[in-house]
Amino acid sequence: MEFKCIREANNLPPEWDELADNYFQQAAFLLHTEKYNSCQQRYYLCVEDGILISGCIVYSLRLDILTFLKVKSPLKMHIVGIPCSVSSQGIFGDNKAMDALKNYIYEAEKGLVLILNLKNEPPAGSYFTGKTLPTVLVTNHFTDWQDYITSIRSSYRRRLKQINQKVDALRIEKRSCSEFTETMYLQYLEVYKRSNGKLEKLSCDFFKHLPSDFNLTVCYNNNEPIGWNIALANRNIYYFFLGGIDYKLNKKNSTYFRLLSTIIKDGIENKSDFIELGQTAEIPKLRMGGKPIPLYMQAHHSNSFFNKLIKLSGTLLEYKRKLENAHPLKEESA
Repeated sequence: MEFKCIREANNLPPEWDELADNYFQQAAFLLHTEKYNSCQQRYYLCVEDGILISGCIVYSLRLDILTFLKVKSPLKMHIVGIPCSVSSQGIFGDNKAMDALKNYIYEAEKGLVLILNLKNEPPAGSYFTGKTLPTVLVTNHFTDWQDYITSIRSSYRRRLKQINQKVDALRIEKRSCSEFTETMYLQYLEVYKRSNGKLEKLSCDFFKHLPSDFNLTVCYNNNEPIGWNIALANRNIYYFFLGGIDYKLNKKNSTYFRLLSTIIKDGIENKSDFIELGQTAEIPKLRMGGKPIPLYMQAHHSNSFFNKLIKLSGTLLEYKRKLENAHPLKEESA
C-alpha cells in the first residue's frame, strides 16, 4: 500500500468520486467547502497496485472537546469528516484499507485526530472509541404523502394535521439557494447557538453559493421568512442538509414541524428509498417515523501520554442521550 496527501480537491483523481459513498465525499462538493468554509482541508489516499482503495478527508478546527457536556474546552483538533456538519463519514473505501489509512493519518497528523460519524463501531485498540450523535432515517415504503398519513397512528396523525393546517398568513415555497438571504442566515445562527454538538460555523456565502443540486424550502409569514431548510436528492437518499428557524415565531406557527414534514413529503414524492433527517432534534424526527442509526467516533493523540488520557477519560466525549421509543407507524409494535 502507498499513501498520498493532496491539498486541493481540484487535484483529486477521477477514481476518488467513483469510490466515494455519497455526494458529500465527492470532489465537486469538497471544492465548495474549500471555497466557502476553508479549514485547512487535505485529502489522504491509500493506493494499492496503482488502484485507489481508500480515501479520507481531514480538516482542522479549534472546538470544545467536551461539547456533549456543554463544557467550554477549546482544543485544536484534526477532524476526519465532512467540513459542514453532515452525518456522512469522512473516510471511505475497502475496510482493511481504511484501517491502514487511519493508522497512517495518526502518524502524519500531530496532535488530536478525531474521526467522526463512523457507520461501523471500531474495534477496541490503543485509542478511544465511542458513540457520537446518531442520524435519523426514514425508510420510504410509501406510495405518496397520503399513504404516509394513513400509515401513522391516530394520535400522531391528529398532531400532524394540526401542525399543517392551513393558515392564510403562512406559505411554503421552493427557492434556489442563490436566493438565500441575511435574514435566513441569522435564523441558521439561532439554530447553531442552540446546538449541543457544535462543529464549524458556516458563512452566509456557503449557503448562497451551494451547487444547484441543493433545494431551498422557505416558510413565509406575510412575505417574511420565518424558517427554511435545504435538502438534497442523491442516488437513493433524500438528505436534509441544514436549516434555520425564527424561534420567536416557531411555537405559534409550528414552523419547525411544518418544514420537517415537508422534507418527508418531498422525499416520498422524489421516490427516494430513504429520507435522512440528520443528527439533531432526534425526538421530533422519531415521532415522524424516523429510526436512529448509531454512529461512532474514534480519537487518537500523537503524544502517548495524552493518548492514554483520552482513552481513559473518553466516556466524557461520548453522546449518551437515551432516546424515547416512539412508534408512530401502524406496522410497528408498541
